[in-house]
Amino acid sequence: MFDNFKFRDNIDTFLNSLNYWQTINLYTVLAQGQGNLTYNQAKAKAMIDFGDKSKLKILLEQALNSPDPKI
Repeated sequence: MFDNFKFRDNIDTFLNSLNYWQTINLYTVLAQGQGNLTYNQAKAKAMIDFGDKSKLKILLEQALNSPDPKI
């Protein structure tokens, strides 16, 4: 139970430590890897959604916890 809270705190701390371009690059890679987006589509989405950290957090949590990653 407490590990789950620590995990979420670690994700928040990690995401808050990223600069603008690190955030854009992470979002781009995660969006492209989890969807059927081209690099340019994923990067455009990242730049639009940059201000909403909750979307990036969801993508990161899905990537870290997915039992069925995209191949």
